[in-house]
Amino acid sequence: MKPLLALLAAGAVAGCAPVAAVLDPPLAQLARWERASPEAIAAEPLSCPPGHPACARLHARRAEACLSLAFRDRAPGAACPGSDAHLACAAEHYAAARALAPHPALADGEAQARLCRAAFLPPAEAAAEARLALAAAAAAPPERAGRWRARAALILSRPAIGKEAEACAIARAGRAAAPPGSPEAADLARRIASLPGCGDTP
Repeated sequence: MKPLLALLAAGAVAGCAPVAAVLDPPLAQLARWERASPEAIAAEPLSCPPGHPACARLHARRAEACLSLAFRDRAPGAACPGSDAHLACAAEHYAAARALAPHPALADGEAQARLCRAAFLPPAEAAAEARLALAAAAAAPPERAGRWRARAALILSRPAIGKEAEACAIARAGRAAAPPGSPEAADLARRIASLPGCGDTP
């Protein structure tokens, strides 16, 4: 390795920001973020040239920080936080990281952030966010994907969002994907029973 590249690598690993900042600002930012608080990471602008190898990790770190802040004050036992603060940030940066370096954990985070954010949006926007969450769920770990599909189905089968026939099909598909015995499975069974012509009982 050439001396300049060796110095850059050592500076990044050790968090030597002054040297790395001159040579490679994204790498310097990544080094800072290795030890920074979620608040500091969420507050610092992220700037990464297209194609830079640090971009995926920077977006992932920002997404993790924003999701951590969003869930910090979640009520015990609640699936989502009580406000939408930081959820858009988490969803955006999980998606950006996933576009650069696909990984099931990133898809899992994106699906969770989008589904929680949908609860605070008007019906049309909530439906759009739930559809994006469904796309992310398809790449999430199998043991988590079913729960996200079920939660998306609960949003997309609301009467205010689509046609009753479509809502019925969506709710049935969501219940089939839901983990057996889960709250989502029970909620979808009740949703199916409430939809005219859907025919099931909870």
